[in-house]
Amino acid sequence: MRQLFRFAIITIFIAIFNQSTYAQSNEGVFTGAFLRMGVGARAMSMGGAFTAVADGPEASYYNPGGMPFLENHHFMASYRLLSLDRTYGFLGYAQSIRPKVDPNSNEKPFNAGLAINWIYAGVDNIDGRGLNGDPIGEFSNSENAFTMSFGISPFSFIGIGLSGKVLYNRFPNMKEDDSAISDLSFGMDFGIILKPYDFVTLGFQVKDINAKYDWKTDEVWDKDIDKIDHFPQTYRGGIAVRWPEKRILIAFDYEDNDQLDGKYHLGIEAQPVDPVMVRLGLNNGNIAAGAGYVFELFQKTSKIEYAIVTKDYDVSSEHIISWYFIF
Repeated sequence: MRQLFRFAIITIFIAIFNQSTYAQSNEGVFTGAFLRMGVGARAMSMGGAFTAVADGPEASYYNPGGMPFLENHHFMASYRLLSLDRTYGFLGYAQSIRPKVDPNSNEKPFNAGLAINWIYAGVDNIDGRGLNGDPIGEFSNSENAFTMSFGISPFSFIGIGLSGKVLYNRFPNMKEDDSAISDLSFGMDFGIILKPYDFVTLGFQVKDINAKYDWKTDEVWDKDIDKIDHFPQTYRGGIAVRWPEKRILIAFDYEDNDQLDGKYHLGIEAQPVDPVMVRLGLNNGNIAAGAGYVFELFQKTSKIEYAIVTKDYDVSSEHIISWYFIF
């Protein structure tokens, strides 16, 4: 009966996954690109194939369904080295929630997990020009996502999670009095993790639900125009296999959304010796690679992760550095 139930879960998962991947889309540049770049050196060195892995603070971004499977408390700081005066950073905190129960009772509480994180993206030194081509100063822009995620595990083999995020976009020095134009909005992510076997994990995520920017021009132009920029709603499905003895991890993701073409992500992680991890990935055909080192800091586990990511639209590679502290 248990095997039949697992088979049914997998069948339902594949059906949902197939429906999501055939969504119609068009190539282009759309709102909220900073939330589609990926976070964390570990995930990015695996080509972004992390929907079914989601076992760290990055779970809040890649799949909140992984939150209830977390162990201990995790802090993560990550910085991405970009060209063209761009900055990109991630700060995250996540922890498991294990309710205490009377060991003599038959009560079995749900395991849960909680995460809070901040994604920041910005660009400076934008050369402003007037209609006649004369310089009118330098401009900048910053986008922020403040996210809170919560997940529960009603059964030992399934995790369900939801992320709520506050989105803040700001253009300073845009009005006649040099004050800023900004917008504050709200979006959501939903994710599921399934563990039908100890060595296989399935993941599914719907990202940027109801996410948008609502711009009003009444304080800038004589004519009031209400412009709404919707984020593409993204669907991701993935599978991760750990073998043997969990020293090798292979993961595959496919993503699609309502405005962009589908993409695939493939990654492998190996642990040749206990403190060292090496990784290789493909992000829709772009090569990624990286490594990690585990060490002890203040008698707690700490990790340094590095990734290098190539891009088909940029001749320079991106470098990502992440630090994890587990306590």
